[in-house]
Amino acid sequence: MFSNSRIPNAIKLNSLALSVSLALASTNVLAEQVPQEKTNKDIEVIEIHGKKTDADAIITQDILDKIQATSLADIFRNQPEISTGGSFGVAQKVYIRGIEDTMLNVTIDGALQSGYLFHHQGRLSIEPELLKRVDVIAGAGDATSGSGALGGALRFETKDPQDLLGVDEDFGGIVKLGYYTNNKGFKASTTLFGNITESVSGMVTIAKAKGDNIVDGNGDEALYTETDQDIGFIKLVGELTDSQKITFSYDSRADNETRLLRTHWHPSRKNPAIPQESQRETYTVNYDLNPTNNPLIDLNVNVYNTDNSIEHLHLDEEEKTTDVYSAVFESTGISIRNTSLLAQHKIIFGGDYRQDDAKLENLGTNYQLEGKEEGTVFGLYAQDYYTISEQLMLSFGVRYDDYELLDDRQVKYSSNGFSPNLNLTYAFNDDFSVYTGFAQAMRGQKVKELFVLGYYTNEEGLSEEIANNYEIGFNYMADGLNLSADIYHSQIRDAVSIAKNLEGTSASELKNVGDIKNTGFNASARYSWSDFSLGLGYSNSNPEWEDHINPILVGQPLSDQDWSIGTSVGNAWVVDFNYAIHSDVELSWIANFAERLTDTGVDVWSGEHLPEKRGYAVHDLTAKWYVMGREDLTLNAAVKNIFDKFYYDHATYGTYGPIDTGVAEAGRDFRITLGWQF
Repeated sequence: MFSNSRIPNAIKLNSLALSVSLALASTNVLAEQVPQEKTNKDIEVIEIHGKKTDADAIITQDILDKIQATSLADIFRNQPEISTGGSFGVAQKVYIRGIEDTMLNVTIDGALQSGYLFHHQGRLSIEPELLKRVDVIAGAGDATSGSGALGGALRFETKDPQDLLGVDEDFGGIVKLGYYTNNKGFKASTTLFGNITESVSGMVTIAKAKGDNIVDGNGDEALYTETDQDIGFIKLVGELTDSQKITFSYDSRADNETRLLRTHWHPSRKNPAIPQESQRETYTVNYDLNPTNNPLIDLNVNVYNTDNSIEHLHLDEEEKTTDVYSAVFESTGISIRNTSLLAQHKIIFGGDYRQDDAKLENLGTNYQLEGKEEGTVFGLYAQDYYTISEQLMLSFGVRYDDYELLDDRQVKYSSNGFSPNLNLTYAFNDDFSVYTGFAQAMRGQKVKELFVLGYYTNEEGLSEEIANNYEIGFNYMADGLNLSADIYHSQIRDAVSIAKNLEGTSASELKNVGDIKNTGFNASARYSWSDFSLGLGYSNSNPEWEDHINPILVGQPLSDQDWSIGTSVGNAWVVDFNYAIHSDVELSWIANFAERLTDTGVDVWSGEHLPEKRGYAVHDLTAKWYVMGREDLTLNAAVKNIFDKFYYDHATYGTYGPIDTGVAEAGRDFRITLGWQF
């Protein structure tokens, strides 16, 4: 089934549910998802869905609060299929099954987070404090996953005022104060929420995070990793009628510090420290129409604008500013989606349009690099979740996407195509089901990352990238025991990158360099009883070059040198234990294990094998106390990396020499946060 030959581009099989989870919610796979009733407060971590929804897994707000999440790594810490490299905030990159987030469809409240600042820097920024949930889709998925979802999708959803208001409450607030010992950091946030009128509610969050350099497990500081972040968030919700709602949100996140030019490397002569200012601003408007007496209409219209900007101040030897590089990526879009219930069918259909504008300017006296690009994407899709019988469910759908690009050389590119999917689930009984499916995703020519505008060029005839994903697995849920496993095979054809160290080609030309295949296995188990639960998760992924225009890479694993595509990580294990001592105190322990990885690919410049990635085990302990039994006063305490382990996350750029060496993860960190809700 998983041969090395190219898999035909045809309708085959895709995952119906993903077994990433460490915690599963009790549900009949053929029924609508209903959250599991928790045996104690905040134990629920992830819900597995029957295929009447397009999400595979959901990370809930509870676990983010308990571990006092401050970064992307914290958000995805309990998911073995997801790796986060980069060691600290602005350098972090997310990988699903070894595929980088640049190949995912990522949204915040429906606003697509497209674009890429710099391949030496992370592209995603989100404040965990604001999150209500995170949907995870691994691999090319349903037609609802969005455009360009070659490696999957991540959907971040922020809190609403009504999520925070209690029964019969019109106004409230939350004040939080946190302290972290590793970088002597603090975080303070205030959230106010309430009913402005009978039909309008609102909330505002202001937060400040500041800290020194992180300290690794050897006791060494990682220079220029200080934290200085300002977070602002506003959301207004208007209940126009019983069936109509409009929501406006504004999300701003800024990071202003002296950073290394290549943030994911350590300091060197090739990697100077420069003042850097970065900011993401997202405006979103959602309109929902859901008449209670009309099952054919459940409409959502989403309009958004995202500005992702960064400035680098280059200094001369006397530390006088000579160049100011200003880079801005603006994405504006609209999507329309409707869900219709018709007999045994749940049909989701709609369309979306997006325009991306990228601009790099040198505002100093010495001209070097500048460039502008504009790209558009138009898509139409339909997905049908068809319950054939009490035991059998069929899901099938298709997307059509049309891409247009005017690059920085004023060359026009265009591509379009269909992305079909077909999924099947069979439930032997209420406890045990099997599923299998196929999905395809297409991505056309896209706007380049900002700091290569005016430098990287596009190959003439650059074609679209196409991903095929096949999956088969099972779910078992009964008597407090949840078991699941899946096997997958995916292929990304005509991946776009630069052809490094290849005679006769430019090292700065983007080309369709080759095909990637990725075969893997996931499994999870959880047992819940009374006041405790115990979970085990495992993930194996093997992304490698199936074909490449550079012969030395054929058959080699993806490596850290494959920026904007992916990297290889060792087999991952996650073990967690949750226990409610009594109604006021909860304890959780989570351990992450990464197996040693010896086959890490080859150096494209020398042809020699890259150094191995050492295995590691990292343990975290968290505790939550409802002070004096009060729901409105909580104390969260955590010890991250209990044993002060020195290690590099496998998704972090490795140790490859005196210049291009990555940054180790933080050592032991005691965290404490006091929260008061009034």
